[in-house]
Amino acid sequence: MNHSNIVHDGNSSIAVVIDGTARIFTLDHLFDHVIIIDNFRFEDNRIETISIAVRPTNHVYSRAIMDTDNHDSLADSGFLLIKYEYYENNPHNQKLDSSGQKIVSSDIRVFCEDKYESSLNIPLFVEALQTSSPQFCVRANKGDEHTCLTGYFEFQHGASEKKCYVVLFKLHRLTARELSMVVETAFLVDENDFRLRLLQGDDTKPFLVAVKNVFAKRPPFQGAVLQRSKKGYKKAKKARKAKQK
Repeated sequence: MNHSNIVHDGNSSIAVVIDGTARIFTLDHLFDHVIIIDNFRFEDNRIETISIAVRPTNHVYSRAIMDTDNHDSLADSGFLLIKYEYYENNPHNQKLDSSGQKIVSSDIRVFCEDKYESSLNIPLFVEALQTSSPQFCVRANKGDEHTCLTGYFEFQHGASEKKCYVVLFKLHRLTARELSMVVETAFLVDENDFRLRLLQGDDTKPFLVAVKNVFAKRPPFQGAVLQRSKKGYKKAKKARKAKQK
C-alpha cells in the first residue's frame, strides 16, 4: 500500500514510519506568518502600512530524490512527498487540468528530519524581519535576479553548535499594499559558509529596497534608473532595426 504524503499549503503534519515506529511531524510552525511593516515609503513617496505573507515550500523540510533511493520503500514509510501544482504568484490557487482535476507536481521530494529541524527557525526568521527589516540585506541568487538570498541569522542548533540560517525566497506583488514571500528553501550553514560572505559584499541591497522594487512591478534588484536605461536601450535598438529596413 502506498502511503506517500500528499503535501499542500495548509497541511498540518507529516506522518512517517522510522525504524518501525510511526511518528508525526507537525507543520503548524510554517503557516499563517504575515510581516506587517508600518510607515513604508513607496517609490512615489506614499507612506502606508504594507503586509508580506510568508509561504514556505516543502523544500524547507525535504531533500531531492537520489538515484539510490527506493521509491516504493519511501512511499510505504511516508517519506515520499507529493504535492499539487500551484501558481507561483498565488500559492493558494491550485492549478487544474482540462477536466478540472488537481495537477500533481513533478517535483517529488523526500522528507528530511534534519531539514525539518532547521525549518523550526522559520518563525524566528519572520520575527527578525518583522522587528529589524531596515537592517536586513539581500542579494540575487547566482544566475537568478528574481530569487533573493539572505541569511546570517545566528541560531543555536543542538546542544552547543551555532549555525546560521540561509533563506532563499521570491517576492510577488499581490495588491498595491500586499506581497507574497515564497520561501523556496532554507537551511542551516556554518558561520564560514561562502553564502554568508557573499551577503557581506558590495552587491547586496537593503531588503526594503527589494520590496519597493517589487511593488513598482520590477524584479527585486532592478531599480527605476536601470529600468529606464533598459527601456531606452530597447527603444534605440528598435529604431535602428526600423532604419535598416
